[in-house]
Amino acid sequence: MTRPSPERQALELYPFKVEILARYADVDPLWHINNVAIAQYYEEARVTTTRRIMGEGRIPTASGLRLLLAKQSIDYLREAGYPGKLTVGVGVLRIGNSSYTLGMAMFQDGRCVSVSDAVLVVADARGPIRLPEDYRDRLAALVIESGPQS
Repeated sequence: MTRPSPERQALELYPFKVEILARYADVDPLWHINNVAIAQYYEEARVTTTRRIMGEGRIPTASGLRLLLAKQSIDYLREAGYPGKLTVGVGVLRIGNSSYTLGMAMFQDGRCVSVSDAVLVVADARGPIRLPEDYRDRLAALVIESGPQS
């Protein structure tokens, strides 16, 4: 198993930060946030970041395009607890022709609890399409260096 690089575990690497309030409904018997909830918190961070990048009302769906999650991976590094806040750092790892990869990491009390990569595809009713140039330009401004995997 490869672990995320130390650089990916530093909040200052990420240009966007999204605050998430831990929910009581997401705890297990030991008061840890369960892994399904962690995936939902990353979903919230992806959507929030997309809205910030494109501006309110300008997300791809507003112009007849769809933004599809093609793949997500999560490396769980330590437990996140309740109650508390979590901060998800978000940046862009890669920009392809019709897809891009967000690099994210989740932090609680200054410690990285997990790292996630998500591949998103822009599509219309017929399938994947080339990323619109204005969207590509906005993504390019948020590219981060992920460092080598160890």
